Amino acid sequence: MIISASRRTDIPAFYADWLTERIRAGYCLVKNPFNPAQIKRVSLLPEDVDGIVFWTKNAAPLLPKLDVLDKFPYYFQYSITPYHSDMETGLSDKKTAVIPAFLQLAAAIGPSRMVWRYDPIIVTPRYSHDYHVAAFAKLCELLIGSCEKCVISFAIPYKSVANNFAKFGHISLTEEDKTRLASDLLHIAKTHGIALCACCELPGLYEIGVQPISCVDATQFAVTAPRDKNQRKGCNCAVSIDIGAYNSCMNGCRYCYANHNDAVVRANYARHNAESEFLVE
Repeated sequence: MIISASRRTDIPAFYADWLTERIRAGYCLVKNPFNPAQIKRVSLLPEDVDGIVFWTKNAAPLLPKLDVLDKFPYYFQYSITPYHSDMETGLSDKKTAVIPAFLQLAAAIGPSRMVWRYDPIIVTPRYSHDYHVAAFAKLCELLIGSCEKCVISFAIPYKSVANNFAKFGHISLTEEDKTRLASDLLHIAKTHGIALCACCELPGLYEIGVQPISCVDATQFAVTAPRDKNQRKGCNCAVSIDIGAYNSCMNGCRYCYANHNDAVVRANYARHNAESEFLVE
């Protein structure tokens, strides 16, 4: 069994205490997001867990607690994007928190267990093609030697965020636009010894040398697992159990599909109890 922690919320950034308490307890309870009355008990015992995939934009709160993870294979999908507070309203400062935590984590667990995510790529009048190229190059300079792979993806204007996309002037990209930007990023990544990867993207990206990747990769844990049929078409992620909850992430990313109502997010976070069996009651 592979644990995803979590596509639905940033557990390392906001729920590190809860995670460590649940690992010590050996289990957690997870509500079905489409049927909250349906509750699943998820074992967090080392003998039941093949590995853990962490998703975060700021691992700083989890860094002092890494010893609780010693019995598990794990790696991080760590997002560092080039956006400001207009798009990421609650995210900690990148220069003083997000990037230093990435570097410290990489030094502790090794670059092979750090997957840098430069995604989603959103092009607007402020965040233009040239802006992304310059920002990506700067981040590569800062992260060189601390990761081996970088995953890119182009933003999808889900219904839940369509209004936000319109507000910040999202520009729809053609296949040619995407390939041209990916080609520029690929060149920069190569010069810094970083493999540029993508999941569920246009065939043209792979044709120019972007590498296909499974974000939940069973081979990282030396196990075999079926493809997760609940993910979108073209996704090769292995099946996993997500222990997060929607409407609970305080990063405030205006492009995120996992938060649907800011007031609900704040209420859920305020109600959170680190000693509860549930992430959100």
